[in-house]
Amino acid sequence: MRGLVVVAAAWLALGAPAAATIQEVRGIVIYALASDARGAPLLDLTPADVVVKEDGRDREVLSVTPATLPLQIAVLVDDNGTGVFRYGLTMLAERLQTRAEISIGVVANQVQTIVAPTTDARAWLSGISRIGVRPATSEGGQLLEGILEAARSFRRREATRPVIIALTIGGDEQSPRLSTDVLDELWKSHAALHVVYVETPTARPSSAIKKPSDLLDSNFNLSKVLGDGPKQSGGRRRDVLSQGLVPTDVQEIAADLLRQSAIAYARPAGSPPRRLEVSLRRRGGVVIAPTRAPAGN
Repeated sequence: MRGLVVVAAAWLALGAPAAATIQEVRGIVIYALASDARGAPLLDLTPADVVVKEDGRDREVLSVTPATLPLQIAVLVDDNGTGVFRYGLTMLAERLQTRAEISIGVVANQVQTIVAPTTDARAWLSGISRIGVRPATSEGGQLLEGILEAARSFRRREATRPVIIALTIGGDEQSPRLSTDVLDELWKSHAALHVVYVETPTARPSSAIKKPSDLLDSNFNLSKVLGDGPKQSGGRRRDVLSQGLVPTDVQEIAADLLRQSAIAYARPAGSPPRRLEVSLRRRGGVVIAPTRAPAGN
């Protein structure tokens, strides 16, 4: 139901016959980041500028507006006690004041909640101060579990603009969760997954592979979620080669979120589609949007 009221109003505003029933279409709202060829955000888009297709079929774009709904953000810090993300998170929190509700969890053997969901920036900063250098968990963590539970929580709460930010240095994954299950839960929740991945073997070495079963599925599943999750959900993955660049990459997530557009389009009733394609008619325009057709709003 999250997009239905918006679309009903837009549908009637377009002059649809009074006899037309809302049951014939479903209103879908997605969030996308549009930019020109130089990377500057495009904030003046109209429905005529945007092309939306589901499973190759054109959908009617009803409205394109700057995204103004408050964000609900779950931050998952998987840093093996290095504190490498602390400064970047402080900068991200400063940019999102008054625009977001944020929770922060630290990934170890289990996900430990440092900050429960709140709009209080003082609580964010107090929590961030606790994720400096700490004892390591060299055996790996349960980032998959953290992403799954964050998505489930958003779905239970019927979050209107959910985002999961996974900050990780890699290493072994201890969760037995399957990538398909995690990606499906992400899809159901409507959450966008953003990933900052810092490859630091010295910070958390992967276990030595002694037999084929050591390649087991946990690390494969994590790689699949961290690779496909952002693409499917409309987020971004940033691979960072130098720890000195981490603060910039983390705070750029906030910049992306604050420049998004809300795109509403009409979907005929019926079986849910699988693929979503969003493009711009403007020359040189680029858009970052979900590629997995969202569940009905």
